[in-house]
Amino acid sequence: MRLLPIITFSLVSIFSSIVNANANTLAAPSSIDKPVTQLLSNKNNQCNKTLRYKVFFEGHHIGDYERNLVWDGTHANIYTNSTVNILITKAKLNQHSKLHWSQQRQSFVTDSFERNIKGLMTGKVSATFTDNGAQSTVTENGKTHKFSETLLPILDGDTIGAQMRLDIMQGKKNFNFILQNSDDTSHYYFKVVGEETIATNFGDLKAIRVDQIKKSDRQLSLWFAPSIDYQLVRATYKRKLLDLKAVLISKQIHCSQPIILK
Repeated sequence: MRLLPIITFSLVSIFSSIVNANANTLAAPSSIDKPVTQLLSNKNNQCNKTLRYKVFFEGHHIGDYERNLVWDGTHANIYTNSTVNILITKAKLNQHSKLHWSQQRQSFVTDSFERNIKGLMTGKVSATFTDNGAQSTVTENGKTHKFSETLLPILDGDTIGAQMRLDIMQGKKNFNFILQNSDDTSHYYFKVVGEETIATNFGDLKAIRVDQIKKSDRQLSLWFAPSIDYQLVRATYKRKLLDLKAVLISKQIHCSQPIILK
């Protein structure tokens, strides 16, 4: 049971980061077949967003997280605050990530992130990404690791969320990413399963379901609602004795003047 907060925070790096780290593309559902450059240039808005989620373990509320996304031109700052309570164990996570739109890659790439955890898993992790994601340097509690990739950029969870949401809006059915962990990198594969109507805090909504694939020992599923800015409204994770669920409970989206990504 002591491992549950660790696993929960690992999931925060994957599916909670998908919550609001996105292209802020407020496109109508009919626009998802348009080229990515047209989606970004015509429908992109400089929006600040705050989304709040609850996390459940086997139906029991064990934690909350709040994420704030602030855009500055084609760059974004993402702030995450999360708390997990398991029996007598309590842990808090604070993270600040930076990402931007890469004209060279025609995708989002990570600039850096800083993560601070207090409680059972007390520690600090910081990372910087260079060469449009081809190189990364991670420092965890004073120890530094360097990584490199040639085919895909190395991304943090926030940037994976940004790119996945944009891929879904573009109508793609399969996508894969290299996720930067604190001391390693992992290759994740996803597939759009289809559209489902699910019960949410905002009523019954049509949502696009995305499943993680090529992992037979676990099941990670994500539901994105086109009617709510293509935001993540539900996420579930099942593995051995684990049964975790995250649900969107509130949202605030404020948009100012449109920005153009070239």
